[in-house]
Amino acid sequence: MLRYIIVSLLILSCSGIYSQKISGYVMDKENGEGVPFANVWVKGTIQGTQTNVDGYFELNNPQSDTLCASSVGYIREQHFINKDANQKMKLYLKKEVQLLKDITINAKMPITKVIFKRIQEHKKENSKQINNVGNYKSLQNTTVYLALDTASRASRLFKNGNDVVLKTNDNEPLSFSPIYLYEEATSVDGFKDSIVYSKKDGIFPRMNQAIETYVLRNIVVDMDFYKEQIIIMDRGFVSPISSSAMSYYHIYFNDSLRVDGKKHYCFSFAPKNRYNPLFSGRFAVEEGSYALTEIHVHIPKEANLNFVNGFNGAVSYKKMPNGKWFYDQQKVDINMSLIINKDSTVTYDSERVEKVESGNWLISKSTIYSTSPLLENMTASSWKYQEAFANNRLDDGTFKRLDNIKENKYVKAIDAIGGLSLSSYLNVGKIDIGPVFDIYSTNSIEGTRWTLPLRTSQKMFENFYVGGFLGYGTQSKEFKYGANVAYRPLDTDKFILRASYSNDYHLVSINKYNRFVKNNPNTKGTSNFIAAVTSKSKNPYLKEETNVQMRLEYNGVNDFHAEVSPYYQKNTQTPAVKFVKNGTEYNDYVTYGALVNFRYAFAQPYDLYFFDRVYYSTPKPILNLGFDFGETVLPNQNMGEAGMYGQVHGSVQGRIVMGKVFLSYLLNAGFLWGDAPYDLLDQPAGSMSLGYAKYNFNLLHHASFAHNLYSNTHFHFNGGGIILNHIPLIQKLKLREIVSFKGHYGGLNSSYNGVFDLPDYYSNHTNKPYAEIGFGLTNILKILRAEYVMQLGNTYRNKSYTYNHGLFFRAEMSF
Repeated sequence: MLRYIIVSLLILSCSGIYSQKISGYVMDKENGEGVPFANVWVKGTIQGTQTNVDGYFELNNPQSDTLCASSVGYIREQHFINKDANQKMKLYLKKEVQLLKDITINAKMPITKVIFKRIQEHKKENSKQINNVGNYKSLQNTTVYLALDTASRASRLFKNGNDVVLKTNDNEPLSFSPIYLYEEATSVDGFKDSIVYSKKDGIFPRMNQAIETYVLRNIVVDMDFYKEQIIIMDRGFVSPISSSAMSYYHIYFNDSLRVDGKKHYCFSFAPKNRYNPLFSGRFAVEEGSYALTEIHVHIPKEANLNFVNGFNGAVSYKKMPNGKWFYDQQKVDINMSLIINKDSTVTYDSERVEKVESGNWLISKSTIYSTSPLLENMTASSWKYQEAFANNRLDDGTFKRLDNIKENKYVKAIDAIGGLSLSSYLNVGKIDIGPVFDIYSTNSIEGTRWTLPLRTSQKMFENFYVGGFLGYGTQSKEFKYGANVAYRPLDTDKFILRASYSNDYHLVSINKYNRFVKNNPNTKGTSNFIAAVTSKSKNPYLKEETNVQMRLEYNGVNDFHAEVSPYYQKNTQTPAVKFVKNGTEYNDYVTYGALVNFRYAFAQPYDLYFFDRVYYSTPKPILNLGFDFGETVLPNQNMGEAGMYGQVHGSVQGRIVMGKVFLSYLLNAGFLWGDAPYDLLDQPAGSMSLGYAKYNFNLLHHASFAHNLYSNTHFHFNGGGIILNHIPLIQKLKLREIVSFKGHYGGLNSSYNGVFDLPDYYSNHTNKPYAEIGFGLTNILKILRAEYVMQLGNTYRNKSYTYNHGLFFRAEMSF
């Protein structure tokens, strides 16, 4: 059993620690000189490498007993190896002159460009061949292991009697603990795929979803090199056979081999600028069809990426009986850590995955495809024991190790903290404390506000909870409170019924539609810690609200969300927010209404924590459309005596990825009409701090404009090092360029009939657009964004409610 665990660890989890090494030189048989950039591979596998300039090579843990070598102008050579011992050898190649049958070479057209042109001509057809295979089976394994120094305290925290301990090339003993395991069998029948078997587990139950949704979704991807770019870590990596590949890569013709009577042309490639997110590696295409037969890619260590020590990807293709090409196997191996390994001794990009240090996360995904009809009459759980998938399975003992580690009290504590950061709730048995962002806050009325928010947890009721909060302001010396309940009739969140009551203070400028576009669980704050601690002035424009609300939610396929929310709200004035009409002051007023909202996110990834969804950013657009209809009732008025109001609000949010650069955007617009209080107007505002605002403005004060017909734009361009990657020394810092634009355009028209007079602190003297533009850098020390922002134009310069310019900061982390 221990031996099988070791094999699983070494091969499937890409630990990079191998029990055997084959090394040596490929040499010219006539003169004895090393053959540079020769192909060396293990026969019958996709495992291989290239020699360096001296002809030297290394291969770890060969998966067969035959080693092959070849190069341009040489005859292919095979050599038997002993799989149970380290070996050093010399492979001698004999020169041979070969003719390429269907290609005419001339001085003006090098062979690389000639073959590459043929690849482009046949690429659409070859891609179509793969996509036209509508019946097949696949077995996928995904593993995440953590490497720890056996002498470290962290290793003792994760200690397990069955952990594998091996020594690295630096003679450092490391233990390898499984963090996450996933095995999945898929059947595709008539182009309709279905998961017919799956098994997964992880040592952090509350963080497993985040590992799947955020980490694995971003870095363990399906590699279709027939596409122009492959999205990895939210970056577009240009395919080495894309139509623009010659602009980004040095592509070399290395050799031609004869396989099953067909000639295969072998190429290697390297990025022209190693600081850009591009691959290095090699690929081969078949003569005649110019279809990919195999491709191996790596990410150079200089690439402007974070947390990635090494990345290896490999795809092999097989020819089916009908002569068409299809996938044989895909494999992705990644070595990650918060601090990049010091791997200055590593020669090849492909070896960086194998350079393992304590604290590294070793992630591997392997998918094997089969069109064999023999699998039709077998249960999906037994596929992994068949010959087609024999090398791609996880042992039950490996899953058992996870169960043992999960019981560790320190692991449970880490899981609880991780779940807290994702869902904003801390579980303590049958009670959840949260949202934790509500525990501490400050405002001009209450001063420091301490709140105890609670709800019953999933351990008490699976499909129901009751909760509430109690808050106390140290300055106002008063309590605020609320209660809420939620119920779902199904085990999923397809239908949810919520009800709430609260008496609390809220900002007048708060946008009630923001909760449909924000990706984080912080419903009250600016989502910016720097803004919270550097505020120059507390926002005084708060009103006291007594709110009763019901919500009926529907969550459909592809993340279609619909919500109907009737509400009753009593609004009470405060020292800075007064309700005055023609000289008459009102202490309070009441609104009755219903909010109806529709959201479509094109399958935006999310994790479901009890009743709450935590969304992750996606390049796909998120569309939102909301309607609010209601009536404002003043004191001594009855319902039906006052006029009605209505509001429509729409937004679109997303990201456009263009290789290493991307553009994030949020655009919204709306219209408010009828007899409405001014707090329903669109009120663009800033935080008056050093924190860069994502969905608000940076140079506006707490109160600026108030419009019933409005539009807002937020653009953020990340250059990914498009300029800085070309500047010596600066390129090593892996900084990324930032350009941002924020704009507001709106006005008050006759469709709006204000129930109250508009306070003087709003300025509507002109309806000219307001805009600010920023220039800066992000990825500073991997965590910080700094941006200089200034107003565009002179219309709002030197006004009492704006800043002309400023330097702002935001904590940002990304790949």
